[in-house]
Amino acid sequence: MQVLRKLSNQELEISLKDLVQKERRLLHVILEHIKEIDSRKLYLEKAYSSLYEYLVKEFGYSGSAAMRRIEAARLLNEVPTMAQKIQEGALNLSQIGELSRSIKEKEKATGQRVSAFQKSELVAKIESKTTLDTQRELAAALDLPVKEFEKQKMQKDESLRLEITLSKEQHQKLLQCKDLAAHLLEQKHMDSSWASLFEVLADQYLQKKTGTSSKTLTPCRTTADVKANNNDNNENKEYSVNISNKTLTPKTRQMILKRDTCCQYQDPKTGRQCQSTYALQTDHKTSRWSGGKHEPQNLQALCRRHNQYKYKKEAGFL
Repeated sequence: MQVLRKLSNQELEISLKDLVQKERRLLHVILEHIKEIDSRKLYLEKAYSSLYEYLVKEFGYSGSAAMRRIEAARLLNEVPTMAQKIQEGALNLSQIGELSRSIKEKEKATGQRVSAFQKSELVAKIESKTTLDTQRELAAALDLPVKEFEKQKMQKDESLRLEITLSKEQHQKLLQCKDLAAHLLEQKHMDSSWASLFEVLADQYLQKKTGTSSKTLTPCRTTADVKANNNDNNENKEYSVNISNKTLTPKTRQMILKRDTCCQYQDPKTGRQCQSTYALQTDHKTSRWSGGKHEPQNLQALCRRHNQYKYKKEAGFL
């Protein structure tokens, strides 16, 4: 900027310090907004299956930037004093991310919750520390080893480079899988790489759960596609069910999930569809207590979060 070139060294430094302080105050305000959006579950209404997906797709955050802000916003709920430390520059998002992951690891290992008081003490321990020093402080305070976390990097051909750390037990299990799948690896892939093994295991799991392999996965079917198919007599015959049953049978659930393939929830204002394929459940568009039947036209696939959201909204909890 031309204006900056006219500033003296002292003026330039003073200006930068002022901007950094404003940036820290703004970060606190952003985290408060994210915390409130999280508490209202606003992202579900906007047809996003998670707060993470909402921040990435709606606001353009990178995956890591979104995750750091989510972790900070949720921790801010339990340790309000963090707000002042963020504004003062004594605490940054990288430190908060390390703190959040360490707490989760401790809780998973012990099966016990880390209290808000303990979290507040941990925040005090990592004030003004570097990321490496933060890791050391947390490892000592929580009696945890410092671990390498997964690293993902998307490459230009859309392949994914993945770096992970396996425990001894996990490594032994995968070696056993590689031995048992040796004939498949030789027949289909002509190698015994880990990537080929993961593909074989994924194909078998998908075949068992969905009846398809990774090479023949059905693309996500939109709500419009499903409506069009429901108007097709042949399609209706394929998904014919006994609507007099009190509950949905496993066969009916499987048919609906095979038909829809992804979450059908739509933002009522924009029409945007969720399309998540994670933890899909079968839902009645018109609820059973409102007279809804089991016919295919009244059934749809929703991800677990949108299914819960729809139920709470219909029950008047939201």
